Amino acid sequence: MVKKNREYWKKRFEQIEQIEHSKGVQSYAEIEKLYQKAQRQIESKIEAWYGRFADNNGVDIAQARKILSAKQLAELKWDVQEYIRYGQENAISGMWAKQLENASAKYHISRLEAIKLQMQQQVEQLFGNQLDTIDQTMRGIYKDGFYRTAFEIQKGFGVGWDFGALDEKTIAKVIGKPWAVDGKNFSDRIWQNKQKLVNELNTTFTQGIILGQDPQKTIDKIAKKLNTSKNNAGRLIMTEQAFFSETAQHDSFKELDVELYEIVATLDSITSEICQGMDGKVFKMSEWKVGETAPPFHVNCRTTTVPAFNDEFDLIGERAARGEDGKTYYVPSTMTYKEWQKSFVDGDKSGLKEVQSGVTIKEKSEAFKELKGMIDANKIKHNKVKHFSKQPTENEIIERLAGGDMTKGSCSSLAFAYCGNKNGLDVLDFRGGDSQYFFSVNMHIQKILDLPGVVGRIEKVKKEALGTWNILKELELNKEYYLATGKHAAIVRNTERGVEYLELQSKFRNGWMPFEGNPRYDSPVRVLMKRFGCRKTVDKSFGTVWEKKVVLMEVDSFKDNDEFEELLGYINTAIDEQKKGALGDVK
Repeated sequence: MVKKNREYWKKRFEQIEQIEHSKGVQSYAEIEKLYQKAQRQIESKIEAWYGRFADNNGVDIAQARKILSAKQLAELKWDVQEYIRYGQENAISGMWAKQLENASAKYHISRLEAIKLQMQQQVEQLFGNQLDTIDQTMRGIYKDGFYRTAFEIQKGFGVGWDFGALDEKTIAKVIGKPWAVDGKNFSDRIWQNKQKLVNELNTTFTQGIILGQDPQKTIDKIAKKLNTSKNNAGRLIMTEQAFFSETAQHDSFKELDVELYEIVATLDSITSEICQGMDGKVFKMSEWKVGETAPPFHVNCRTTTVPAFNDEFDLIGERAARGEDGKTYYVPSTMTYKEWQKSFVDGDKSGLKEVQSGVTIKEKSEAFKELKGMIDANKIKHNKVKHFSKQPTENEIIERLAGGDMTKGSCSSLAFAYCGNKNGLDVLDFRGGDSQYFFSVNMHIQKILDLPGVVGRIEKVKKEALGTWNILKELELNKEYYLATGKHAAIVRNTERGVEYLELQSKFRNGWMPFEGNPRYDSPVRVLMKRFGCRKTVDKSFGTVWEKKVVLMEVDSFKDNDEFEELLGYINTAIDEQKKGALGDVK
């Protein structure tokens, strides 16, 4: 079973927390715009109100309480009808809709009642839009967090199985459930904050009239009230984001049978004392309690959780072995989140390899880890390798792979691509660059021989050309081999017709070529000297004979080798990016 250390899980789940946190920040930015719009509208209404009713001494409370004239009342009722239509289209609160209906039926409305009505309409719109924004954000955070948690755990262990798509009913149930000690959900808090703001705006405006304040001073005070409400909305969003992000992880942990989790705090200059103290603590899933053993621990909490696996933990191995919940598939370490969703949520398993019953997933080999580390250091791009739906014939493989080589020499990577094709993997080459160079280095070639399951050997010879030929003559009949000798690599085989090598880099003629009776070279040794770049004589210097290495690997031993398949992704090249054609040739 693949085991990942604490730092691996910590890094992956901190990234999830950052993704979901950024969604909360984005939601707050949208709500901030809503507040700015509402503030402009309210200020405009107040300024218009004062412009209509003020005299040289402003507006006193007696004037404010005067009844609107018939014309003014008609204008207000037109506004009210617009408010009602807006409410019907946008589902504002039932209580406010009732107030609007009552206002439209009144024959006597004071000037003060009119401005309060207009201000409240802006607040109702503001909070209605705020509720929609937060609701949509929290649904997205829960759904995304649930799937991303499953993705990271399955990717970390290298295997995955189907995750049923979350339906809207399930998400709505989670989102609507109160989680704080006061028994209120975020919808309740939003409407509570709305009523508080309405009351404060009405009081502030009325007091301004009673005290005879300058209208601008009243506007400034109202702006402060709106800013306070906006900040409250921000705290609400980020706290709810933290809760639903962690709830998503909790529910995904349960789905995956995770038994232990660890608290991971974001440690910086603003980390709270409680989060500092909780950082690193491990709890059983049965002990999960928000605010006590699980985040959020406070408003604006940034602490998250990660799965904690002890040495005896064997969840993935057991799942792969028993297969009780359907088929289990290998998850490549290069799989992206979107690819995972397509495979395990949407159900498209094309290109994935099934884990057979009774198999327990093993850790990557040291040889693979070394190769992968060097590949990562060189930042070589990975193109996912797919499995053929129908195995191509040998001639079809040669046709799709071969061509005039326009790289600096793709012989080795082409030979590995052939090994993949012969074993059911859809791989193309002629990428060139760092990919071509990496798979041509002798040290890397020899390390591929160390991959589990790969059958081959390294033999040492003194006279490189002759020594290689002597080895080739003794190859098992009708078995294909990857051969690296001299300055070249190719697929070779020993047949009833004699020993042959596979040419894949020519702009003229590709396919199997004989060592004996070769149309270009008069002997097998000559073929090895001219096409493979082998030395004819002994390499001797400083009184020492330097032996040369000949690497052989059986082509069919690469079959069902997950590590080799993953490595082929660093060779695999899109058709329109291949560097082959009439301007290239053998190298």
